[in-house]
Amino acid sequence: MDDSQPAPRLSNLRMPALDGLRGLAILLVIPHNSSLVDGIALHGAAYPLKELLLIGWAGVQLFFVLSGFLITGALLDSQDASNYYSSFYARRALRILPLYYGMLIASFVILGPLGVLTEEMLGTAHSQVWLWTFLSNWTSGSDEAKGFSHFWSLAVEEQFYLLWPLALRRMSAPNVLRLGLAIAVAALVIRTGMRLAGSSPDALYEFTICRMDALALGAAAAAAMRMPAWQTAIARSLPRLPWIALVLFLAGVPLTHDYARTGFETQTWGQSMLAVIFTVMVLAGARPPDERPNWFVRVFSWGPLRSVGKYSYAMYVFHNPLHKWVGLRLLGPYAANPSATIEIAYAVALVLASYVIAWLSFHLYEQHFLRLKRYFVPEHTGPRRLLDASGA
Repeated sequence: MDDSQPAPRLSNLRMPALDGLRGLAILLVIPHNSSLVDGIALHGAAYPLKELLLIGWAGVQLFFVLSGFLITGALLDSQDASNYYSSFYARRALRILPLYYGMLIASFVILGPLGVLTEEMLGTAHSQVWLWTFLSNWTSGSDEAKGFSHFWSLAVEEQFYLLWPLALRRMSAPNVLRLGLAIAVAALVIRTGMRLAGSSPDALYEFTICRMDALALGAAAAAAMRMPAWQTAIARSLPRLPWIALVLFLAGVPLTHDYARTGFETQTWGQSMLAVIFTVMVLAGARPPDERPNWFVRVFSWGPLRSVGKYSYAMYVFHNPLHKWVGLRLLGPYAANPSATIEIAYAVALVLASYVIAWLSFHLYEQHFLRLKRYFVPEHTGPRRLLDASGA
């Protein structure tokens, strides 16, 4: 590359392992959300299965870290664009809204009057405004949006997408790093205070102010990757990062009682621990394809896993309705008292069905909207400002 040319923006580089990490996230979430063994005691060889299903909620935490990392990187790299706001909001809208609102229209406008929806989902119809406005995560503890309970995390992300560009418009990477770390600490303090005050565990799980540490640490990592001193330190630590993440995760298992989703330890410092672990994993995987990959990057660059990551958004949107509309009805009496074999078979079947439907959705529906993103490319007004070695 000509040394006179500015370095390519990191957000324009494809990082295959991040697609694989996204695939891991959805493969954790779907079996957890559709688990048939909640409240059922599994022992012996089946016990690890139940533990894996219970910890699957952490996949959402990984999604949040990835979102914070990728969105913040794109915003930092487009700060000099004359269409900074319009390009970002339009591209996000084209990615998220057609499928999300398509699902709501299909559910409430088309299928609802036909009586196809479950009673739980039909009961949501009277308060669907929370879903249309991406505020369903603030209704935790009530039945307001229970029929589409998995949409709470999309609400958190949309609130992040709405506000974060405003904060970052003129902020340097070092200041974004500091802000991200401060927000992560604030989220820990807020969760701890709310838990001690007796707030609902569901509120701590879904309120944006309680989940912003994962988004913020992902954002801090993106800022660090754009500061030469930090970038060099991260590059030197690459061989150790996956092992650091593994050690931290294993250390947290007994201390949080296997990362029990509503446990006191998990809902206070445990969520922050997972956010740190996943941030370390994202940093380990944030390698462009022209760099020689280590074992971690090779594992998460595996084709099938990356493919699952590519369609993970649609898989997330479809899996819960597919589980409630079709899966439970097909299982019939087996859903009430499943064996470990039935649980495994059902989880695999639901993942595969979600993947097939997501593939069809992407290529037959979403792609038409995604092609419009070419009209909203950031229009850079000058060469990107390079940070000096101190990161200033």
